[in-house]
Amino acid sequence: MRKVIAVDGIFLKSRYGGVLLSAIAQDAENHIFPVAFCIVDSECDASYKYFFEKMRSFVLDTPELCIISNRHPSIGKMVSVVFPSAHYGYCMRYNIMMINITELINAVLLDERKFPITALFDVINKQFAEIFHERRMIFLDIGTKFVPSMEAIIAENTELGNKLLVHQIANYRYVVTGHEAIAIVDLKSKSCSFRVFDVDKIPCPHAMAVLRCQYGEDYGRRIYEYSCLYYTVDTYIMAYVEEIKPVPSEDSWQVPIEILERKISPPFVEPSKQNAAIAMQYSTTNVLAMKNSATNVLAVKIQHLM
Repeated sequence: MRKVIAVDGIFLKSRYGGVLLSAIAQDAENHIFPVAFCIVDSECDASYKYFFEKMRSFVLDTPELCIISNRHPSIGKMVSVVFPSAHYGYCMRYNIMMINITELINAVLLDERKFPITALFDVINKQFAEIFHERRMIFLDIGTKFVPSMEAIIAENTELGNKLLVHQIANYRYVVTGHEAIAIVDLKSKSCSFRVFDVDKIPCPHAMAVLRCQYGEDYGRRIYEYSCLYYTVDTYIMAYVEEIKPVPSEDSWQVPIEILERKISPPFVEPSKQNAAIAMQYSTTNVLAMKNSATNVLAVKIQHLM
């Protein structure tokens, strides 16, 4: 996965409310990849600290990791506590990712946001188990080294690179000119002064032109050597190789005795919200009763006419 994780909270609509926290990354095909889900009472320091501490058990805290979110103060605060080596911020890239994430989560949980917690997670489990299987199977016999989106970028960059002029200035260092721009490419450090090669970890048009100059007819094969293994089909399939198994039945759970003996009260519900929920339920019941009554009257009238 790309080492960029977007964090967001979605309000639930059940009787007890709550917030579904989600951490989402993207795979090499720009598909949304679920990292973690958690339900909490509200978005606050304690909630995000707990969420990130659980994530820390399988997400490494490294300088390469970047966590992005909206401007909720608790997220940035707790990222600095639990993931001190990671970068944190909010930016335009976040907005692009969050639009996709929100659309996906809302589509998956359009009605289920009203469900109890166990039912909600059963839906999440089922939906992503199907997605994982589909993505795992679709690339098994694809026949290319990189995923399709990256193969398309390689082809495009190669064509653009063929129109550029190159001359060498040192070992593995070249000046590339064209389109009224000048770039310096260093093959040893896999970098370009335009920074696209550095960030995307795949040769940009300038780097493609340099590879052609450096390796001649063999440069097509060399392209993959100068690209990140993250884009390979094998790496993509490995990301989805783990199966998402259903939660076993409750009678098979091994729960510690101290948990079993703990008395847990139901979540607090503000009287105003509880009354509103009751009123809504009462209103819905009345509407259904009125519809049934009207249907019965209509049926009697029709029968009388016959």
